[in-house]
Amino acid sequence: MQSEQLPKIAIDLENIAAALAETQHTSGVLISTLETQLQDLDRQLGEALDLENSGHLSAVERSIIDQRTSALEHQAIGDTNATLVQIQSTRTGYSDYLQKSLATLRVDGYDQAPIGDLDASGSPSKAEPEGNRRQNQIEAFTKVFGRQPSSAADWETAAALDPHSYDPKNGGVPANIVVGRIEPVPGQGVVRTNLFIPGRAVLDPQADIPPYHNNLGDNRGFSPTAGPEASRVSIYVDYENGIIVARQNPSIDEKTGQIRAGTPTISAVQRSNGSVMIKYSAADPFSPGGEAPAKALSFDVNGTIVIEPTAAGPRVGGTVTNFPAIEIYSDRPGASTTTLAQAWPHFVDGALGPAAGLWWHKPIGDQALELGFNDQYPAPKVPALPHPGHGPSAAPIAPPLVATPPGTYPLGTPDNAPQIGIHDPVVMLPPLLPR
Repeated sequence: MQSEQLPKIAIDLENIAAALAETQHTSGVLISTLETQLQDLDRQLGEALDLENSGHLSAVERSIIDQRTSALEHQAIGDTNATLVQIQSTRTGYSDYLQKSLATLRVDGYDQAPIGDLDASGSPSKAEPEGNRRQNQIEAFTKVFGRQPSSAADWETAAALDPHSYDPKNGGVPANIVVGRIEPVPGQGVVRTNLFIPGRAVLDPQADIPPYHNNLGDNRGFSPTAGPEASRVSIYVDYENGIIVARQNPSIDEKTGQIRAGTPTISAVQRSNGSVMIKYSAADPFSPGGEAPAKALSFDVNGTIVIEPTAAGPRVGGTVTNFPAIEIYSDRPGASTTTLAQAWPHFVDGALGPAAGLWWHKPIGDQALELGFNDQYPAPKVPALPHPGHGPSAAPIAPPLVATPPGTYPLGTPDNAPQIGIHDPVVMLPPLLPR
């Protein structure tokens, strides 16, 4: 390389960086606009469904609502497809420009040496042999409970506690696992929650050249038989043994081959009736700047799940991010597996799923279960405004209350599992005014 070529190479590199920044900005604006559009459509769909479920509509009105719902769904699909086309066009334009620029740089003597994997912990390694699975599960379970697994619930929890990766794509990199002890509710079995990426891979922009990376997904649909390694995040609530087990499985950067497992942030609280509220947050370990910024910006998989034991078996409810897919199953002693909840991502379930679906939430199951954990206190008293008329001022139907969500207790490592606290909601009614 001649020294006189260095300024030209520097300018070319600056132009590439500027083109990358412009592409990222344009894509960000497109995704932000789509997010606003989808949130508005989701609000309108919710209003339409509330009307449909009100039970006060005539046949003609119900037909109008159905047509409106169908139109909103088609509009959401159309808006999403239009945004995908624009982003793909922007990506293609940058990719073409980058390839031409790299060709020019090579002519000028610049050699972009491949960047090696500097993260030894993320280097691919050999998958755990399948023949070791049973013994590994026994050891993981015994480490927590001081005995070997014997019942069906024991073995399910043993599988969740086993950090080894048997799927070859995970390269032997172990899952990160956190646990918390709860009060057992015998007969309620194990409730399994899986959060999984439906497609083969999702787009994962990075701050390098070129910036487009793909993180491998789970490439599956709903499956009651899916094991704890077949999802991005799995949360098991074992009511027989009194424990919550949450694990985040390894992420794979398809471009670099790096494999790394993130650390889930999980907390919980239990009511004296056995109900459990779980708050979870899990971010891509390859996120620019790490997991902490992604969680702080809510560009993560997060939500609240409530499980309530009943005589007929557990039931669930909560609020979750639109992406990824979520499935919840119940395995009770002597009974077949029961599906408690299944929710597919709305509108976008492919490569742009995280970009389009991590910014907003949707309800699952019975939402009243989540509200049932809230404390309720009298609202602060606001002085009444002067009443302009001669008649009496309007009085509220009931004293106003303020709902406050309960605090939760963080899960810890398997070798030091913390006890999850119990909190029953406090309802404090203000004194009624004399009549």
